[in-house]
Amino acid sequence: MTEEEIRGVVEPILRRHLEPFGFEAAEVASGRDHGGNPAIFISARYRPTDPEEAGKARIHASLAVRDALESRGEERYPYIRHLIPDPEPRP
Repeated sequence: MTEEEIRGVVEPILRRHLEPFGFEAAEVASGRDHGGNPAIFISARYRPTDPEEAGKARIHASLAVRDALESRGEERYPYIRHLIPDPEPRP
């Protein structure tokens, strides 16, 4: 699958699971993991939120992403990096 095809599969899944926790968009890049195996690197970008709130949702989203890609014949493992800015200071 191309990076754009992968993003088209991944972003709606992440949005469904993580939008309530500040998810905004995903970026996808192909590369090799620490063992030299082909991999997919997904950067999930968020609005400033409390990262503790979404732990279980991020796990479920990761599993759903892997299942969706695998069902489309993708053999590379998807690594998801959650990029959450610090919460904005309260006045």
